[in-house]
Amino acid sequence: MKESAKCQSCGMPLKKPEDRGTEKNLENSPMYCKHCYQEGEFIHKEITLEDMRTRVKQKCVEMGIPRWLAGLLTRNMHKLERWKPQ
Repeated sequence: MKESAKCQSCGMPLKKPEDRGTEKNLENSPMYCKHCYQEGEFIHKEITLEDMRTRVKQKCVEMGIPRWLAGLLTRNMHKLERWKPQ
């Protein structure tokens, strides 16, 4: 599986190996970040797309990103693999 450039759950850029979550065998996940995915499972299993958007916007604002830009960064979150209809 090809490595994704951003987390397919929250959209975080995956620039460094240590940004990635882990699979069950503890190898780096090709698709998800360490904040969303550990040991082959999502950390927030029951979170909804809207709740994830809210969490990411809040984190962006905490990092000093303007609220309007945080909104732009999360507007296409529904296109990430985790949120696509099965």
